Amino acid sequence: MLNNGTAAYRDLETVFAQYYYLKRVESILHWDTSVVMPAKSTEARAKQLGALQGSMQAVLANEKVPQLLESAAGASDQLSPWEQANLREMRALYSRTTALPEALRGALSQACVRCEAAWREARNGSDFNTFARYFAEVLKLVREKAGFLAEAAACEPYEALMREYDSERTLAQCQTLFDTLQESLPPLLRRAQQRWEGWCAPSEPALALSRQKKLCRIVLQDLGFDFDTGRLDQSLHPFTEGGFQDIRITTTYSRGDACKGLLGAIHEYGHAAYDAGLPAQWHSQPVGRDRGMSMHEGMALFYEMALARTPDFINYLEKTFSSQGWSFDRAGFSHHLLHVEPGCIRIDADELSYPAHILLRYRMERALLDGTLAVADIPECWNNHMLDLLGLQPKTLAEGCLQDIHWSMGFLGYFPSYAFGAVYAANLYENLAQEDVVVCATEPAASDFAVLGAWLRRHVADHGAFHREKTLQDNLGLNNVPRYLEYLEARYC
Repeated sequence: MLNNGTAAYRDLETVFAQYYYLKRVESILHWDTSVVMPAKSTEARAKQLGALQGSMQAVLANEKVPQLLESAAGASDQLSPWEQANLREMRALYSRTTALPEALRGALSQACVRCEAAWREARNGSDFNTFARYFAEVLKLVREKAGFLAEAAACEPYEALMREYDSERTLAQCQTLFDTLQESLPPLLRRAQQRWEGWCAPSEPALALSRQKKLCRIVLQDLGFDFDTGRLDQSLHPFTEGGFQDIRITTTYSRGDACKGLLGAIHEYGHAAYDAGLPAQWHSQPVGRDRGMSMHEGMALFYEMALARTPDFINYLEKTFSSQGWSFDRAGFSHHLLHVEPGCIRIDADELSYPAHILLRYRMERALLDGTLAVADIPECWNNHMLDLLGLQPKTLAEGCLQDIHWSMGFLGYFPSYAFGAVYAANLYENLAQEDVVVCATEPAASDFAVLGAWLRRHVADHGAFHREKTLQDNLGLNNVPRYLEYLEARYC
């Protein structure tokens, strides 16, 4: 017979499962918005998602939930270790969710849908004013949100936003990492560029769009993507949505560059592999979710950067092309995947210059949040930082401040996850090497990738959110920045 405390815990599992399923509905609606929604359906979708936010908030804001949490906490010694961890994550999710007024959540959700639609139009037409009109409202609401979260967590507003994506992230950690990267990466970047100096670069490898799509499907299937429970589609900006038994990933293609769509798909596969590997028996509970977006981006960047930019992976591509009867531009693929050359587009960046793109956005986000940067001044500020960090000037707004979707979706505080993710990816790669796990054999087959995927599931995804973020990071040595820098030097310099 259950006592009051354990019965309360069971009731909480029902409550949080309901919240989870509504969250998955929201995720699929976001996928639909970006992939197949009719162009004139924006306002209807904004109201749908606003209403859904209210329903999600109501599930956790029910007056019985805090009483259930208190009762369950009193019986925690009668719960299993996984149930105790789940209760800890329930309390954290409840605190974050109820810190915001329902009206603010709904208003921000609607504003973001409208701003995302404006971003698509503005990006295609290089029209910043179209974006700015809608982003000003998003930014205003994000500032309000940051204020509520900061008050609840007793921290600075930007730190509160970062903790939405990595619950233990601090500004001090972030600043320390960026200070180290800003000092250490420029000399590595110069040495890597000198290595390629004088080498006649071939043109980017071209491939018919139909073949690019087929190639992505073949590669994802070999990596381990289950097309019976997932989809690959095309969107303006690559992303992953969905979750347990329904994972939607997208990529964006370029007719003149076969690597763009492929690398985008491989990056998103890393996200999908993490989601698919999370503990199925806990999928509807907070403990069954990922252990933060830095870990998520670490998995994605592991596949896109550490795996896909090896000579052995190029051998795999050559073998794959041959199996389809296609000619393979080895020089073009090798140059595109292995060389170091800063560019304006973040998602096309090489592994060495990638963190500079994140630092740019981190600087601007903090200034936008505290009001020292006005929305109207974003293009000029962006170009100044790009010149300072990478010595480049974007030719168009699509190459500059309109290239990413994140700000239109209100995701300020997300970008630092990419910088930590890059460090995690390199350390995962080095861990695999130490254990003699083949990351990519000279003649890889699906079975080789399966061994790799099984290692990552066992060490990362299987744990869900059972461990605290720092515990998982420490267990895997993921925060080892010196080893990350040594990895970059050995690979590129």
